[in-house]
Amino acid sequence: GRSVKRNSPTLYNVGYSTVLFHDGRESTLEQQVWGPLLAHNEMANPSIGYVIDKLNVTDDYAEQFAKVFGKGPSMETLGMALASYERSLVSGNSPFDRWQYGNDKRALTEAEQRGLALFTGKANCSACHTIGSHDALLTDNTFHNTGIGYLEAMGTPDAKRKIQVAPGIFIDVDRDLIAQVSEAKANDLGRYEVTQNPEDRWKYKTPALRNIGLTAPYMHNGSLATLKAVVEFYNRGGIANENLDPLIQPLKLSDQDINDLVSFLTSLTGDNTDELVADAFAAPVSDAD
Repeated sequence: GRSVKRNSPTLYNVGYSTVLFHDGRESTLEQQVWGPLLAHNEMANPSIGYVIDKLNVTDDYAEQFAKVFGKGPSMETLGMALASYERSLVSGNSPFDRWQYGNDKRALTEAEQRGLALFTGKANCSACHTIGSHDALLTDNTFHNTGIGYLEAMGTPDAKRKIQVAPGIFIDVDRDLIAQVSEAKANDLGRYEVTQNPEDRWKYKTPALRNIGLTAPYMHNGSLATLKAVVEFYNRGGIANENLDPLIQPLKLSDQDINDLVSFLTSLTGDNTDELVADAFAAPVSDAD
């Protein structure tokens, strides 16, 4: 029932990522899967061998691994199995895709078209959330300091903290009350924890924006509850600090501009998300009756 120090990144289109985790500490999905399996505050398995031994004595798994890989569960084959599934989580054919690459000029509403123009123009979102001539990953797969991490580490915390209790539902809870039941949150220096380069303090990977309307809360620490709050944050120019990315500048957007950008962001939802979720719930679990 406890939260970890970072907000979970989306797995939609994760197969196209060249760096993984918010701090980029892994470069392949096969390696990345071991992070949550061994993390003491996530799945808390004591070792790699423990996980593999458990799979070997669980009905069906040894046989299924042998059928697919020619051998049973191992560090290599477990990584391959989970990574292969994650690469199947491809979501596309959003209204934006149909407009941008399918020449369907009815795919976006007028508000969404204005938002796209802002995204690639005045707001300059596409400097980091890239859009190419043939495809749009909507991330540059690099790292930027927006000030969010700096504020969390160096700022004075509010008396209340916003807590998500259900999808899209947040309540404000006194920090003193949280402290009575919660483990102290670890300090988070972002990319610096990987590189040890002081210039990388509070830098985090640019998130891809596919299905962004479905994946609240936002930012690496889940501190912003809505897309409108995210756009308003960038409109203010982030949070000043010595390593603030030079791309982060006040945008001077009007209220209409902000609403149009939010409308555009919701147009990035693919047409197969319901199918992907249904497939996940329909998959058999080995130790279930």
